[in-house]
Amino acid sequence: MSKRVTVSFVGPFSWPGTSDAPSVFDGEEGRASGVYLWTVPLQEGYLVYYVGETGRNFRTRLLEHYLEHAAAMYHVYSPTEFARGEKIALWPGRYDTVHRRSAKECISNYLLLCEQIKEMTFLLRFFLAPLSCEDRVRRRVEAAIANTLYAKPGIVGAFQDRGIRYHLRRDDEEPIECLIASLVPLLGLSERILV
Repeated sequence: MSKRVTVSFVGPFSWPGTSDAPSVFDGEEGRASGVYLWTVPLQEGYLVYYVGETGRNFRTRLLEHYLEHAAAMYHVYSPTEFARGEKIALWPGRYDTVHRRSAKECISNYLLLCEQIKEMTFLLRFFLAPLSCEDRVRRRVEAAIANTLYAKPGIVGAFQDRGIRYHLRRDDEEPIECLIASLVPLLGLSERILV
């Protein structure tokens, strides 16, 4: 295997900035592009909910995510249970594969969901892994991390967001060794995966 990529996650960050997690919009790390994780803090480490990637800077991409989140376009879960690693859906949002809602329905239901959205805003923690590689490699890294988490038994596999189209390694592509590092525990992530 000739190619290797190191994915070093830094964080946690938050949207608004909290005592334990500075705002993703303030730090230098937000100026980079790469792979990022949405997580919730549990006693034993951070539980990943979503794996994403961006060729633009993290600030721009996470602002786009925030605007969708704040407008009830994304899933809304009960924050109390979500903070324990359980997903109890309160609203499917625009991207649910089965119960998709229109933008108009999301906006119309905002007042019913705004408290839960606010709580989720302060609950979520982000980890960023700046990567300077080709777009295809970055997408393969994202897909391999997501696939690793999907395959984990118990809470880790069950907590992953579903219905996302990831771009796994094709048969005609050589495997790349991916080394994953983080100063804090990211539950279910191996130190080495093939992408």
